[in-house]
Amino acid sequence: MPIARAVVKTASPYLMMSAVILLWGMNYVVSRFLVGLDPIRVSGILLALIRYLLGAITMIGVMFYQRRGIHAIADEVRPYQRMLLISAFFSAVFVMVSHMATEFVSSGTTSIIVNLSPALVLVYSVVFLSEKLTLAKIVGFVLGLVGGLTILWTNLLFTSGLELGLSLALIGMVSWAGYTVALNYLEGADRYVVTTVNQITSTLMMVPFVVFVMMEGTSLILVLDVWSISGIVFSGILASGLAYVLYFSVIESLGAAKA
Repeated sequence: MPIARAVVKTASPYLMMSAVILLWGMNYVVSRFLVGLDPIRVSGILLALIRYLLGAITMIGVMFYQRRGIHAIADEVRPYQRMLLISAFFSAVFVMVSHMATEFVSSGTTSIIVNLSPALVLVYSVVFLSEKLTLAKIVGFVLGLVGGLTILWTNLLFTSGLELGLSLALIGMVSWAGYTVALNYLEGADRYVVTTVNQITSTLMMVPFVVFVMMEGTSLILVLDVWSISGIVFSGILASGLAYVLYFSVIESLGAAKA
């Protein structure tokens, strides 16, 4: 895929990160619209599964276009098998709880909480990756943390299910931090292959959770109309296909803590 690779290689990592932030930020709004506002069009956990399934299908299409065979993909991921499983697990947990959180709290609240995760990534990077801790980093993260918490507190709406929504969003924050750190250990691997395998593995990991929820007697909602189909396609193809490829590129360029 020469054109896509050229764009990824030549584009500024900060420009790519801006595109990722835009796609993922819009995805929280789309998620809230689909799963949290009447009429409910799809259950959060089901949206998570469909989103990653579409993302996986999108990336498989990229693999076919690049003429990547199964053996070539297996050879590429073999040195990273353990870390790929870990990253896929964190990714699966994140997408499930973040979409479930938007059933109970606003998209802005969920997004703010999840985006406090760089503080956890910084701590890990300093302790385990020997990243230098500078005064500028400390001041930047403290200001970001205080600002995020202030905005979060002033915009909280005390409604039914708030505690559950906040708890799910906090789990999403921790799992996203774990996913970001795991990506740091995948530097050097082909990002298209890694994204494809990650999406497929995360999708398979989510299936037992969805089955368990259904066996517990919870009825999952899926209403197909132009709004739900458009939202699901955006969430699956753009926010889970294109956005993850760009995010891997940013990780390789800037490192886990900065990304």
